[in-house]
Amino acid sequence: MRKLILVAFLSIFSFANNLVLQEGEIVAHTEIFGDSKIDPMTKVIDSKITMNENIESIKGNVTINSLSLVSDNLDRDKHMYEVLNIKVNPTISFEFKSIEKNDLDYKINGYLTLNGVKKEISSITTIVDDQKLLNLSGNFSIKLTEFNMEPPSLLFLTVRDQIDIKYNLSYTKGK
Repeated sequence: MRKLILVAFLSIFSFANNLVLQEGEIVAHTEIFGDSKIDPMTKVIDSKITMNENIESIKGNVTINSLSLVSDNLDRDKHMYEVLNIKVNPTISFEFKSIEKNDLDYKINGYLTLNGVKKEISSITTIVDDQKLLNLSGNFSIKLTEFNMEPPSLLFLTVRDQIDIKYNLSYTKGK
């Protein structure tokens, strides 16, 4: 009986297309009240996702190493790494839960793990699917305090709690 279940399980996954990340970019945006904007970004992305017969079947995850996030201010990046608690939680990851088709785009539901805290989030995404390529481009916002992080402040300058995240991920389809 165990062998039959194992064969059935493996045959389900044999029809899934592995999607191989070709290029991607993730940009986070926040602001220091009364001063300037902060836009760390990374192109160093690890992604393992699969897709069966349609876009709604996408499963898997996207992970970044927090140290790969860099902005135009290295001193500020050091403070960002402290806030992100990278010594204890060096990665940030997103796990796909479900994808729903809307009129013109898709709603991706999943779990974001940041600072060791896993929260369910949703993202509005444009997904372009052709014969060999799949492109996901979207955004979502989070609050630092929802992930047990305090927005840093220095004297009268405080970083806002909200972080806006934009992403563009391009995959090739393979078996």
